[in-house]
Amino acid sequence: MVSGYAVMIVGFVFAGVALIPYAVFLAGIMFGKKSQTTVLREDLPPICIIMAANNEADVIAERLNNILASSYPPDRYEILVVDDCSSDATAAIARGVLDRAGVQYTILANENRSGTNRSYNRAMRSAAHEIIVTTDANKFFAPDALSLVVSRLVSNDEIGAVCGDQRPLCGGQENRVRGMEAEYRNIYGRMCDWESVIDSTYNFNGPLVAFRRSAIPYIEERCGADDANTAFAAIRNGYRAVYETGAVVYERVPETFKFQYRQKIRRATRLIESTLANFDLLREKRPFSRYFYPLRIFMYLATPVLFFTGVFLLFFGLFLEHPVFGAIACVMVAVSLALFRKNLLSAFILNQVYLLVGLLHVGRDMRVWESTSILGK
Repeated sequence: MVSGYAVMIVGFVFAGVALIPYAVFLAGIMFGKKSQTTVLREDLPPICIIMAANNEADVIAERLNNILASSYPPDRYEILVVDDCSSDATAAIARGVLDRAGVQYTILANENRSGTNRSYNRAMRSAAHEIIVTTDANKFFAPDALSLVVSRLVSNDEIGAVCGDQRPLCGGQENRVRGMEAEYRNIYGRMCDWESVIDSTYNFNGPLVAFRRSAIPYIEERCGADDANTAFAAIRNGYRAVYETGAVVYERVPETFKFQYRQKIRRATRLIESTLANFDLLREKRPFSRYFYPLRIFMYLATPVLFFTGVFLLFFGLFLEHPVFGAIACVMVAVSLALFRKNLLSAFILNQVYLLVGLLHVGRDMRVWESTSILGK
């Protein structure tokens, strides 16, 4: 008969190995090199802001006004809105807002549902400026966010792409979903910042990405996330892709797990697809390829499987040796996760669930999105 203690030891080893990349990142953000504060430039260059939208009539006016209210000089940008076959008044509302604002803009209408990646590539062909900023229709910039990512981008010729720091927009109403998202985002941003200081990160936030068109003339369309694909393109072409923690962009987090689940699974799947599609970069002789990319590969492909296998074996072994203690342990873990809603453990476990399910969805066509403003209702 198999010893319960032996099963628990195997489970402990599995869970411990699963946590190795997180331990490395934790050490890095605690003791590693820190980024310097980005200085806002006074001579900000002209840019093109590209926004892809599908059925965002409820938020598009507020979103465009948010951009117009940013500190970036309105005479230094053009706005390209790509309407991806909306069935509502998204395009008409956007046109009205931009007409009244008197800024340079173009609204492009896709003939067929194309998704974010294809929509961005189409708009890039019409862009008038070298620096491109891509953003979502349902996220909101802090006043200096746009100026900060562009200032960081032009601060160093080695930098090909920069993304902002995404945080949940609570709107004064705290709940479990938003609390765990805030906890997760806090650690996520610090991990990406550490990668950026040393070399690059591909863990970009789609709501705010700035890049040089000469560095990234094309975003991969066949699979993967638009933000991660943008970062990978910069890295592939010999540039750095960096994370700017000072450039804050806010996301309205769904109020229930049902809506957040659909959103997170889509993001996890596309991030994993981007990770799988760039293995050839492991041959490059740079810190990103030697250290960070292998850690991320392990984190996204191996950790979820090893972690839940290890946890299962730990509890199974405990049940074999002490059934009552095993049942009590299960109840205690469940209660702690329910009561301590904002702790890091809850956020970590939930993130592993999303990654595990995302692995199972790899290969499905998830390039065409649903409006997350609709999902949040």
